Amino acid sequence: MNNTNKLIKQVQIVVLVLITLAICFSSFQSMRANAWYFNAVNTLKGSANNYSPQNLQSAQDAINLASSLEHTHPHYLQLMAHVQILKLAADTDKTTDVLAIYQQVEQLLLQSVALRQSWPETWIALAQVVSYQEGPSERVYEYIQQAKKVGPYKLDVHLGIIEISLANWQHLPPEYKALYVNSLSMAAQYGYRFNRIYAIAEQLNQLPTLCMSLQFGAAYKKLKQRYIYKQTCK
Repeated sequence: MNNTNKLIKQVQIVVLVLITLAICFSSFQSMRANAWYFNAVNTLKGSANNYSPQNLQSAQDAINLASSLEHTHPHYLQLMAHVQILKLAADTDKTTDVLAIYQQVEQLLLQSVALRQSWPETWIALAQVVSYQEGPSERVYEYIQQAKKVGPYKLDVHLGIIEISLANWQHLPPEYKALYVNSLSMAAQYGYRFNRIYAIAEQLNQLPTLCMSLQFGAAYKKLKQRYIYKQTCK
């Protein structure tokens, strides 16, 4: 009986040691993955929106390493998608299969939201990527509604809605125009951060549309007193 008890205790100790080793290994892997993730984040931040091919490749290599260590982390999947979009925007090679990149990014974002449905930035990024492929479709509208549901006061959500609307202005359904008007008035509450919208509109050749939109509504009274408005919407 004593021998049996000793054997049971030895088995328990071995199991405990194996569990401890597994936990230590998992923690070590998470630490390594997190380090690579922040390496990618800091590389992008250091570029100050002036991304070189080398910086973008370094960021992609770093986030790919992070994801290889923890392939079901929603943050890593979202950043992988973001880097792909940045690389596509910076790529001057006309042979790039743009549609294939969009589809790849879409899949990464779908995996991310499946793992974490409460992150509005991922939902609105998904809406934007799908809108590049389909225009203002019903699926895009549903993703926008998800973004608004989990992040109704997030500026990035409203910026995404405004970008999608301006990019598709000539064929924008009424429900999207209602979203646009609401997001524009919400964004006006963010002070000088609203200035990002001028850059979005200029990139899309829609400054006249934006300036016309700002003519109406008390929400834009303070905006129209600022120098950037007076210079942009002459």
